[in-house]
Amino acid sequence: MKRSAVSQSLVMRLVRSATLWALPILIFTAVALTWFYRSSTYRIFDDPMVSAVTSLIAAANVPASGDLSQLNLDREPTDPRYLQALSGRYWLIGTLANDGTVSSVKTSRSLYGETFKLNPRYAAQLRQNRGEEIAVSSTGPDGEPLRVIARLVTLPNAAQPVVIMAAIDSRPASQAVRRFAFLASTLMVLLSAGLVTAVFTQVRLGLKPLFELRDTVADVREGRTTRVDGQYPPEIQPLATELNFLIDHNRDVVERARTHVGNLAHALKTPLAVLVNESESRKSGRDAEFSNIVERQTTAMRSQVDHHLRRARAAARGQAIGVSTDVEPVLSALARTLPRIFRSKDIDLTATIMPALAFRGEKQDLEEMAGNLMDNACKWTRSRVKVTAVPNPDDETSFIITVEDDGPGLDAADYATALKRGARLDEATPGTGFGLAIVDDLARAYKGSVKLSRSDLGGLCVTLILPMITARSQSIT
Repeated sequence: MKRSAVSQSLVMRLVRSATLWALPILIFTAVALTWFYRSSTYRIFDDPMVSAVTSLIAAANVPASGDLSQLNLDREPTDPRYLQALSGRYWLIGTLANDGTVSSVKTSRSLYGETFKLNPRYAAQLRQNRGEEIAVSSTGPDGEPLRVIARLVTLPNAAQPVVIMAAIDSRPASQAVRRFAFLASTLMVLLSAGLVTAVFTQVRLGLKPLFELRDTVADVREGRTTRVDGQYPPEIQPLATELNFLIDHNRDVVERARTHVGNLAHALKTPLAVLVNESESRKSGRDAEFSNIVERQTTAMRSQVDHHLRRARAAARGQAIGVSTDVEPVLSALARTLPRIFRSKDIDLTATIMPALAFRGEKQDLEEMAGNLMDNACKWTRSRVKVTAVPNPDDETSFIITVEDDGPGLDAADYATALKRGARLDEATPGTGFGLAIVDDLARAYKGSVKLSRSDLGGLCVTLILPMITARSQSIT
């Protein structure tokens, strides 16, 4: 059975609501930490390059002729990696074209005669922010990605501005940022899992009294106990008290219904008995025909009254809470008694009853239903009657009583008729025609059912499905 959104577990609702606000916060935290780490890492990378650019500007000298090719440096940056070829540390002084091409005037030895090519967008940005350092990206002489600090300045005596750049291989910084991002994401995932587990555990512990109350109510409904007992927190104790009041009220209503039904039975049976006695006293003489009519009608009325009173009692009992009956003793007693009643037929009656079956209802109703079916089978059988009682394989909350015989059975077209009140398919056989109808009405009162079919023994097979006391479910979510 699928759960709708309305009937979703309370635990899952609380865990989901906590997760929905916690996870975005944790994700934002991981992203923010990674961004801050990246910023600090690149700042560490940028500071030496900014110093290198500043020192190159201070050391650059252009002759009075303004020829940039004659540019010289009073001193070069002292980092030895600028002297090592393709070391990943470079500096360059040159002119910048509109397409981003840099024509080198003077470079570090590590650049190995190569130059940089900037994105035209970066070139335009340098012109717009002349005199200011900007951080850009480029590709090094060995194909490595570079982090570049560039500054466009006009040197004394120079006829045109020059770009001064210091660059560093950005792969170590990128790898450090990726490692930190992976570590931060992993820690946030672990923190999220721990948080969800903690919330789930906290909710389960917090709602444990509510689960216990639910199980106790189920025990009452299934007949394993009669009241909601136990110590509950102040928030839940009023609910347990109200449930006990409701259970007591239910029992009072059922008991009053039984009393009213009994009073009605006595009130109706007494006048009917008077009519029957009066009709019997006038069977002779001119009132004989009238007496027979009265007798037949009062007998029919008595059967109808008995049937409807029985049905009313069953309906009241079917709504009772906390009632249960062991199946095996009831069926075994009937299996021992009926062959003695029909001893003239020498009936072979076998009963196979699964142990520990418990009917969720009154004992006298189970006796009446099973007794009617088994009595009917013994009445019509030739010699064999088979009774079985097993759990319903299609529904764990019910069990099945099957009564079969080797008698003449019924045609499929007569199955529905046989369950009608007062219906008799053979007028020659004693009975009122209420047997199967009584069973059907009682079964319906308990939310059960009766089904007729052909027996493997050759006669009629009656399948009775009734509610069963089930073991307490262990799931609390």
